[in-house]
Amino acid sequence: MKIESCGVMPDVTRDPEVAKLKLEECGAVVFEPIVCTEEGTRAFADAFFGERIRALPAGARVFEGGEHDITRVQATNSLTTPCHTDGFAYGDLYPDYLMLSCVQASDVGGESILVDGYKILEALASDTELAWVAAALRERKIDQTETGMQSSLSPICMDNGRGRTMVRRTLEQRPAEGALDPAKDAEMIRVWRHSVDVASQSAPQFKLQPGQVLIADNYRLMHGRAAYEDLQRMLWRVWIWTDECLQVPDLPLASDTRFAAARG
Repeated sequence: MKIESCGVMPDVTRDPEVAKLKLEECGAVVFEPIVCTEEGTRAFADAFFGERIRALPAGARVFEGGEHDITRVQATNSLTTPCHTDGFAYGDLYPDYLMLSCVQASDVGGESILVDGYKILEALASDTELAWVAAALRERKIDQTETGMQSSLSPICMDNGRGRTMVRRTLEQRPAEGALDPAKDAEMIRVWRHSVDVASQSAPQFKLQPGQVLIADNYRLMHGRAAYEDLQRMLWRVWIWTDECLQVPDLPLASDTRFAAARG
C-alpha cells in the first residue's frame, strides 16, 4: 500500500442502515437529506447513534474566521485547512465521531478532504525503512497539548481499551520535555505529519451540499478542506462521544474549544 492511496471518498446514502455499514467499513459516509441547523444536526446525531451516545454537546458554526476556536483576525478561506483530528484541545479525550452538516456551500472551492490514518499506519509498517515509525507511533509518548488546553502526553496512536485504535494529527505535536531520545521522537513526528500531508494531496475531494451531513470516525480519519471563495459558506459541526470513546472529559463540553482550557 502506498501513502498516496490513503485518501477516502465517502459514499452518499439516504438509508441510515447503509450509512452505519459504510461508516464501519471506511470511516465516513455522507447522509442526505437532513435539516442542517444546529438543532437538526444534533437531532440526526441522536437518532443515528442512539443509545451509544455518551455526550452530545451543542454544535458550533464552521465559517470564515471561525467562532470560538479562532478569532476573526484574518480571513482563512484563502488557505487550505490541513488534514487534522478534531477536538484535540480535550487532549486524549477527544470525541470519537464528528458530523459536519452543510448550510451553504461555496460555488468555488471548499471541498472536503479525508485521510485514513489506519491505512497510513499499514503503509508505514509495510515499508522496510519506515516500519520503525509505525511501531514508535504506538509506543513513544510525545507532547500533544494544544497551548493553554487539556494536557496530553501520550503516543500518537493509542488504544481505547476495547481494541479500537485512536490516531491523531494535531497542530502542536512535539517531543515531550525530558524525552529520552527527542531527536528520534522528532523524526517520528515529522514522518507521520509528512505522510498525512502526502495522503491529503492525492486524496479525492468532495463538496458537501446543503442538506447533506458528513459523518466521520474521528479516531480513524483526519479531515481538511480546500480554499474557497464564498465567505457565506457555512456548516454546523457536532462532536459525539460514544460508548467506544476512551472517556468523556469531566468538563463542560461543546463542539469547539470554548470549554477546553486548562484549569489552574
